[in-house]
Amino acid sequence: MSDTDDPFAGLGGDGSAPAPEPSTGWRSDRARAAFWVVAGSGALVFCLAWFWYGLAFNEEMTEQCKSLAAGSSESGLGLLLGGVPLVFVHIVFLVSLLSVGTKYHAQRARGAVLALVAIAVASAIGIGVNELVWTGDLFAMSAEHAQCQVVDPP
Repeated sequence: MSDTDDPFAGLGGDGSAPAPEPSTGWRSDRARAAFWVVAGSGALVFCLAWFWYGLAFNEEMTEQCKSLAAGSSESGLGLLLGGVPLVFVHIVFLVSLLSVGTKYHAQRARGAVLALVAIAVASAIGIGVNELVWTGDLFAMSAEHAQCQVVDPP
């Protein structure tokens, strides 16, 4: 086969311009490693954050009866002490992964999608683990679910 019959002749190797290669994947191995280390550690951190969420709502539920007897309520304590830190952890990890994913992935949109998927998977793992820890009551604990028997004074 001669060079004139070769459809790929002149695509590099003889001093002509190289053919553009599709740009996929990570721009550096260190960035890829950093992204996946943060994403992997996110699973552990989200397990702890969801456990803290469960602790806060468990505290709200168990202290509700005492509060009602004292004329107040624990309603909202779980959201304040458990929900706010949980949202904060999600935001910190999302910003971290989005910044690495969109800056160092060859396709910014794919880097952003990877970050979102990593956050969703890590949070789902945290929910699953803590549903087991809290015997399926992770989202059922609140002041409204406290089984208080308020006795009126005579």
